[in-house]
Amino acid sequence: MNPIRTAGIIGLGRIGTALAVSLESRGYALQIVRPKTLTAWKSPLSGKEYSISTLTEAAQKADVLFITTPDDIISDIVTRLAALDIEAQAALHMSGSLSSEILLPLKVKGLAIGSLHPLQSFANAKQAVKNLPGSFFTFEGDVTLIPWLAGLVEGLSGVFKVLPSAKAKVLYHAGAVFVSNYMVGLAQAGMDCLEKAGFHAAEAREALLPLMQGTMNNLSALSPEKALTGPIARGDAGVVSSHIQSLTRDLPELLMPYCTMAGILARISAESGKITQEKHNELLKILVGGVYHEQSDNQHAEGEESWRQEDFYDYRL
Repeated sequence: MNPIRTAGIIGLGRIGTALAVSLESRGYALQIVRPKTLTAWKSPLSGKEYSISTLTEAAQKADVLFITTPDDIISDIVTRLAALDIEAQAALHMSGSLSSEILLPLKVKGLAIGSLHPLQSFANAKQAVKNLPGSFFTFEGDVTLIPWLAGLVEGLSGVFKVLPSAKAKVLYHAGAVFVSNYMVGLAQAGMDCLEKAGFHAAEAREALLPLMQGTMNNLSALSPEKALTGPIARGDAGVVSSHIQSLTRDLPELLMPYCTMAGILARISAESGKITQEKHNELLKILVGGVYHEQSDNQHAEGEESWRQEDFYDYRL
């Protein structure tokens, strides 16, 4: 590839802003593409004001095009770019779930293509800029882009990781959703329980955040099986049973997620030797009972067979 000195940023939301600021700090010239109603963008890093470019201008002036729009717009952007005369050497999108295959119309035009995704949570543009350094950047696409991108990511204080295939992208993204988005859901579930137990909403959040942070500290220093604490790691079937009874009575909507996550924790505990295989099976029988109780009315009405342990979770390690 020829030297890349100018980057076109198509879409300037949280990730696009973080990327623009990061590339500017590395000395890249920028072509910023935003909605027509906006005429300029001011960098929060340098204070420099950039005129807004059209897609045509970015395609002809940039060496590489980064598509940082929402996922459902990427296909439209690609179609519009494919109809233009493009001088850029490469095009990348930054979606976590989509593979580089969505960029194939641009590959036909001679561009190298790829997906580059920062494995990080961006609540707003300011946090995006702050959180980007130290993040993993996963890449999938044309191998010709790897040397340049590896150097770019290193310059951004990130960690570069190449995925083995386009199909791996979806599973990778599901893993990211588990630990990022679902963490927010788990926090809400915990707050729901505390509120039902007499806490005010703000009080519940204040009480649980240090616990969550302590768990993250443990995970930073220890493997998951060593960081795991609580009744399942101890094999305390009585406590788990009481949780199920209480959730069934007071917060039935949380019963299924509790039992599902408990099954994962039971597997971790058994595989690491924290609990015996016998205790593991005992816990799963209780968990299956909780899930079955939640669904039994519908299943019986439809004449379905009762759940087996194997249907809920394969407990044979």
